[in-house]
Amino acid sequence: MEDKTFKKLLDDQTKHINENLTTQTVEMQRHQKMLLEEFDSRLKIIVEVQVDHTKKFNEIFKKLDAIMEMTALNTENIEMIKGMLKRKVDYEEYEKLEKRVLVLEKKLRMTGV
Repeated sequence: MEDKTFKKLLDDQTKHINENLTTQTVEMQRHQKMLLEEFDSRLKIIVEVQVDHTKKFNEIFKKLDAIMEMTALNTENIEMIKGMLKRKVDYEEYEKLEKRVLVLEKKLRMTGV
């Protein structure tokens, strides 16, 4: 008889434990779903911000490329101008040359040529 009582008691306890486990499992699943939804919503915000930052960076890189291209063109132009200036006569040298030509012209007029 004690065996039956013990078995019944054990069965009741097992049933009670199983009910508690089922309830806790359902509660844990619900809690996991809530956490997953919260995580998803926060992750979406992060993704949106990341996409926005990526767009802004791409715009900045395009502007930077344009600036770099303009800088390269300016550098080429400066080098070309420097080369042209090297070929030009210095203004002071021009004035000296002009005076020499005037002197020569006067001499030519005086000699009557």
